[in-house]
Amino acid sequence: MRPDQVSVVPSSVIASVSSFEEAQRTVDHLRSYGMDAGSMSIVGADLRQARKRQAVPVVTLTAVGALQGAALGLLAAVFVTLVAETSLTGLAVVVWGFVYGGLLGTLWGLFRGLIRNRPDVVETEVVPTRYEVRCAVEDLSVARTLLADAAVGNGGEVEGETMPDAPVENTGHRHAA
Repeated sequence: MRPDQVSVVPSSVIASVSSFEEAQRTVDHLRSYGMDAGSMSIVGADLRQARKRQAVPVVTLTAVGALQGAALGLLAAVFVTLVAETSLTGLAVVVWGFVYGGLLGTLWGLFRGLIRNRPDVVETEVVPTRYEVRCAVEDLSVARTLLADAAVGNGGEVEGETMPDAPVENTGHRHAA
């Protein structure tokens, strides 16, 4: 939702859990008792920024360097065979170009992997630390009752933190009829 938009459905937090799977199970539980899926939502809360830096393995960089060097050596050898006159046959020039290109590419890839293996791109993403299950104000008492019954049915163990006395957050506007 864009920041300038207003939610159509006023909502209230009915549960706060640590993983999206737990929030989905809570919504599935409520839906199994006939609650409308359109009146419920899962919202990520307590957002934090996470950085991912991944270095490429040295073996991968060495292999890629060898393949690139061999391809460049092959192209250079074909060019030399077509343009220059040599005492070697064309096939010998192509083989030597392939071998030398592969060797130089391997050394360059190994150098890059051991010395300069720093991530070129740092990936940043925003991740929530907890998830809130919200429902429409009209369905709030039903949802609280169903979640309380589920807690009693599990021997008093609740998967997430339910919020029976959570304040109602009116994020939308009601139209007078």
